Amino acid sequence: ERGDSLDACAELGRKLNNQGHSIGIALGACTVPAAGKPSFTLADNEMEFGVGIHGEPGIDRRPFSSLDQTVDEMFDTLLVNGSYHRTLRFWDYQQGSWQEEQQTKQPLQSGDRVIALVNNLGATPLSELYGVYNRLTTRCQQAGLTIERNLIGAYCTSLDMTGFSITLLKVDDETLALWDAPVHTPALNWGK
Repeated sequence: ERGDSLDACAELGRKLNNQGHSIGIALGACTVPAAGKPSFTLADNEMEFGVGIHGEPGIDRRPFSSLDQTVDEMFDTLLVNGSYHRTLRFWDYQQGSWQEEQQTKQPLQSGDRVIALVNNLGATPLSELYGVYNRLTTRCQQAGLTIERNLIGAYCTSLDMTGFSITLLKVDDETLALWDAPVHTPALNWGK
């Protein structure tokens, strides 16, 4: 709404994408209607670690012990695996073709400011999400990260999956000003 060009919006999107760090876990898979069955099966004491938002199995299957330990494992993974290289494909409107750009995602480090999102993957009670956020705030404080804003709830779900994701978005003053700007959508609504 501030009148940025399409190119400026695309650049902002790439910047935010590069500053986001996210991981999810599931205690139960989603049931994709077309398949009619869960996308993976877990034992009662297992969790799928690093699960995909569309019901894809995770990077690891681990025993579930406690909420705090699970959040600790997720947080540690976000910090340890924070730096990696990737190829970003995007449509260049001026050239009328797909372009590739090499990017290196930078790890989070002490002194960084973040927006924290604790997202319900579909069938997790809100009270559990607040427990996740409580532990996340402790871990952020211990790591020297300042949570500037937060969202806790069902924002990007995977049908009936039992689980949650944690996203930490590194922010600067510009990003916070954009975040704080008025928004009026069915999912988000704040400001005048």
